[in-house]
Amino acid sequence: MKLKVFSVGWEPSFIDELLTPIARLTGIEFTHGLVGDASRLSWAGRQYPQLKFVALSKTREEPLPSPDYELLASLESVGVPTVRNMIRGDRVLRYRSETEAFGYATLLALKLQEKLEELQPDVVLASHDSMHSAMSLAVAKSKGIPWVALAFPVIPDNLTGFCLSLTPDSLVPLVRPVDEQIRLDARKIIRSVGGKELKVVAYRAPASLSQWLRQYLLHAKNLLRRRQSMEAMGIDRFTYPSVAERMRDVARRTFNRVRLPVGRMLQSPPDARYVYFPFHMAPESMLDTWAPFYQNQLEFVTQLSGAIPADTDFVIKLHFSDPDNYSRRQLMQLMKLPRLHIAHPSAAGNLFVDEAALVVGIQGTTCLEAALRGKPVLIFGDSPYLHFPRTERAKRPDELHGQIVNMLDRAPATDEEIEHAYANYLARYMPGRINDWSNPLDQRELRSMADCFIALGSYIEDRNNRSNWYLRPPFLLG
Repeated sequence: MKLKVFSVGWEPSFIDELLTPIARLTGIEFTHGLVGDASRLSWAGRQYPQLKFVALSKTREEPLPSPDYELLASLESVGVPTVRNMIRGDRVLRYRSETEAFGYATLLALKLQEKLEELQPDVVLASHDSMHSAMSLAVAKSKGIPWVALAFPVIPDNLTGFCLSLTPDSLVPLVRPVDEQIRLDARKIIRSVGGKELKVVAYRAPASLSQWLRQYLLHAKNLLRRRQSMEAMGIDRFTYPSVAERMRDVARRTFNRVRLPVGRMLQSPPDARYVYFPFHMAPESMLDTWAPFYQNQLEFVTQLSGAIPADTDFVIKLHFSDPDNYSRRQLMQLMKLPRLHIAHPSAAGNLFVDEAALVVGIQGTTCLEAALRGKPVLIFGDSPYLHFPRTERAKRPDELHGQIVNMLDRAPATDEEIEHAYANYLARYMPGRINDWSNPLDQRELRSMADCFIALGSYIEDRNNRSNWYLRPPFLLG
């Protein structure tokens, strides 16, 4: 069986860097659906004549179809985000009018239906971001075509998997046997996390005048690149914010950062027992796609604070990548909540995890770090970290207080329990590469990524796997 893959929303340069060499190594037949202004198809064809592209959007001159609410409602199902949440989770469409947002959703649905019927791929390959990925899942599921998105764990950062829906725990079960090597890897990583040796690669917001100047210079360079590459990037109203919108956001964040109430923020953990919640960066797929009902973290904190026992403090920490996403007024309002403290975004997060009686997360790497330390962890989203000892999925709002009280009283997990859970976690992924594409692929990483696609193809070849793609039971820890 020669695997036919239809990619959705991948950029041509990234396709050429990753999928083109994978096609050479595996014989997989790729067709690529591009979003953005459909005029970019001509540029992509000239730049990459060996690749096959189709348009999933329209040109600027073509009219947007009227919203087809019946069509969109027919595509909503269990395991697929509602169209409202697709719009809320799209960092551009959330700012468009109802008519435009639902009209664009209709356009994508119609185009995807047309292309999937025409191409009959074995699998749709999308991502975890934006309306086009979510809509491709909805349309693929309606036609019984398997859908996947690449998944990259952060600890460690050299593994890769495939999700079969828009939540990170929905991994395609390409499970490796838990052998002595995986157990050894698990023990080494657990020790490095406990010893604070492991550093997660992530963007950090500017903290000095020189860093701010470099950041503004980068904004200017990006604006110039945008003007010079309009055709190549396919810039339109549905996939990119306008220049004015981007400039307003930069101005908003600058004003917020200048007025950040740092004098009221904690630099170290309090002496009292506390529940710890580190904010997620926003916008980001961890919230927008994986947990859209918790996008408003200010509201989330306000509601969660009401479930925390009276004898326990509540410490939240702004994400170091975007502490300027919230106004001084919003943060001061949070500080009025009883026994609530805000930790400085540059404070050492591992210290707050170490001293916390309970760590709370919607998704996020902090949940894994806490679980590897044996801490009780309360998670609100669908996460692969739910399979660790002392980790629980949040219950209904009226049950949260009792759940938190019980978790605060639980003994830490044993080393054996943690190692067993983590080894099984690692086995759900295959050797791959870090999800940092600023570093070029080397041949070893490319071979590993090709092996991932070969394993996916072998799994899809099984007729039973294909027919039960959207009926898979949840993962259970062995």
